[in-house]
Amino acid sequence: MAPVIRSKAAMSCENAPSNLGASSSILDDTTNQPSTEHAVSTTQPATITLPTESQATKQSFKPEDKMLELFDVFGEDDFAVAFFFWLAMVLLGVLATLFFVSLSWITAAASVFCGFILFRHKMLKHDCLPSGRRWMTISDPNAPAPDTDSLPAVYFLYVLGSGGHSAEMIETIKQKFRGQKNQHRRYIITTGDKSSQNMIASLESTISDAYPDERAGTRDVFLIKRARAVHQPLWTAPFTCLMSAAHAVNALTREPNLRPFGTYGYQFKYPHVIITNGPATGLIVGMVAHLLKIFYLVPPHRLKIVYIESWAKTKTLSLTGRLFYWTGIANMFCVQHQTLARSIPDAQFVGAVTARVTPVG
Repeated sequence: MAPVIRSKAAMSCENAPSNLGASSSILDDTTNQPSTEHAVSTTQPATITLPTESQATKQSFKPEDKMLELFDVFGEDDFAVAFFFWLAMVLLGVLATLFFVSLSWITAAASVFCGFILFRHKMLKHDCLPSGRRWMTISDPNAPAPDTDSLPAVYFLYVLGSGGHSAEMIETIKQKFRGQKNQHRRYIITTGDKSSQNMIASLESTISDAYPDERAGTRDVFLIKRARAVHQPLWTAPFTCLMSAAHAVNALTREPNLRPFGTYGYQFKYPHVIITNGPATGLIVGMVAHLLKIFYLVPPHRLKIVYIESWAKTKTLSLTGRLFYWTGIANMFCVQHQTLARSIPDAQFVGAVTARVTPVG
């Protein structure tokens, strides 16, 4: 995800300075995996001009047709049913065991379990490689992003949070997109979010027009339950969050139909990088990804999380931003304003990657 798909109006900003390269180089030098910096980094690619309104009219573009194509590529999602079935079986087994085990054994087991969770979280938070080196190393701010064209797979997952969050995410993708035939893009959107569906359809149509060959890569769309709807009672939120998490497990672990295991092996089994800017659904996806790595269900060099704070937040973090920052589950925590970056230790200032989007909130 690096070169640029720009509108004609944006070409007037060609000489504007960019600070996206001023973050750390995030490339696992042991496994040579794609870096999370590559998801929000600058290079100097060729400019691609978006079609004008008259051209779009001539093409008779219909977003609903594009979305049907994307959904057909992925297929049905019946994972949540099986997930809740086996979760219920595990809970019943745990409850049955409690009747035959003494309280002291239960306390000891709970202490060991909590200790394991904390230990794994600390390891993942610092992202230590087996050699003991950190995967994040400071590099030249003007250095180009790592070249991923030669890698066997480049797999990005984007979480679109609806409304202004989705608009900012789409703008970030457009600014930093690089056509690669070894790339797969997966979009996570919530059920009923027609606006984000139309944005994805428009973006993918633009990418297909700009890269008519294999460099457009492959893509699919994954629908998950919204973590909490507007005006939804708080007491029901845990249930909808659990449903959202169940679908997120499937979205994070199911290989794309267009990149089957029989052909590509494990190369496209798990996303390399997750990019999100909130709100709650992005946090749920991030937490599920972190738990999958805690329990060794996903390799530690996959599901790297990049959180990009909204451009509207200039002095303080959003609620989602604070939760990502406090929990430490994001491998790269990015902000778009220097004033905010100065007040948040370890935050990566990446510049206004969504500057041409109207601020949300």
